[in-house]
Amino acid sequence: METIRWSPEMSLGVPALDVAHQEFLQDLMLLDSIADEQFGPAFHALVAKIEADFHEEEEMMEDLDYPGIRAHCEQHARVLGALHHIEPRVMEGDIALGRDAVGLLPQWFTLHLATMDTALAFAAELDSEERGKVPGTARQ
Repeated sequence: METIRWSPEMSLGVPALDVAHQEFLQDLMLLDSIADEQFGPAFHALVAKIEADFHEEEEMMEDLDYPGIRAHCEQHARVLGALHHIEPRVMEGDIALGRDAVGLLPQWFTLHLATMDTALAFAAELDSEERGKVPGTARQ
């Protein structure tokens, strides 16, 4: 798997996003090194965590009345759809398929961070300046 570690350059300045991204990268590193016997449950936990993080991010977009919400949510749905599609096979023992999927996530994340999440962070920053609050903290 392509190794990707959190770095300060990845920070978007939105605490909710930055924390979720840091945890996501830590989870990927864990899955990369976990024993096959433990992979299925860890993969299941990763999918559940991604789903929860996407839900929180989508709530943030709704709160902001974010104009890019549809395209952003479509990207989330594609990733989750793929993960949900293979999850039963991984849970039945197809660890190689799960490891392949986890190996693709860093590439997706890098692109998503640089495009969709950066635009969302910019919108959150503008909204926070208008409202006088810290971006991305409304639901924390």
